[in-house]
Amino acid sequence: MSIKCFWLEPTDREQRYLRRYRSNVVPSVPECPGTMGYHDAMVAIEQAVETFDPVKMHWVDDGKTPEDYKDDPRWPTQCVCGYQFQPSDQWQLFGSHIYKRVDTGEEMTLRDAPEGAMWDATWYHGVPQWCGDDGRAIICRVPTNHDWHIDGTCSNCTRPKEEHKCWVRHGDPPNLTVDKNGNTCAAGAGSVLTSTWHGFLRNGELVT
Repeated sequence: MSIKCFWLEPTDREQRYLRRYRSNVVPSVPECPGTMGYHDAMVAIEQAVETFDPVKMHWVDDGKTPEDYKDDPRWPTQCVCGYQFQPSDQWQLFGSHIYKRVDTGEEMTLRDAPEGAMWDATWYHGVPQWCGDDGRAIICRVPTNHDWHIDGTCSNCTRPKEEHKCWVRHGDPPNLTVDKNGNTCAAGAGSVLTSTWHGFLRNGELVT
């Protein structure tokens, strides 16, 4: 099994959603049997421009709130399980930044990115030990929808208080190879292990 990786670059836009949910559990309201574990529904409504904040290292929207959409008829009225949202349940204007595939130009949010997607987590740039020598904090989505922080720390690191890399990456993304050839610890053999998948990143491909 192999999955070819691809690189995502951020655009200057976000996808906006109107979201209703009820996270608090009370005896009078049945629990949701869905995967979220609570009543939740969301509908995409529009794209909006965002501006990158170089100090906070994240994208900033225009500051709109749910109140700006209070009369919008597109608000979800019920959870997929059939629960009818009440006025006291949560109202949220949810935003998800839009990225573009460098190889095809296809646009997507990180919520919708498939396995093999790779991007720079700019929100980690303020933590040097979470970045590579090039200053990027690279994330790769591996099976099944697990986000691997390649420049992060593995759970079984043997040198937690020493400067090193648990995974050593080589090459330019997305054509990366990750191994233990460098200043590293004794954990693993350069692979990533999740609850459902165990594999390697070799020459830009996720392989088992």
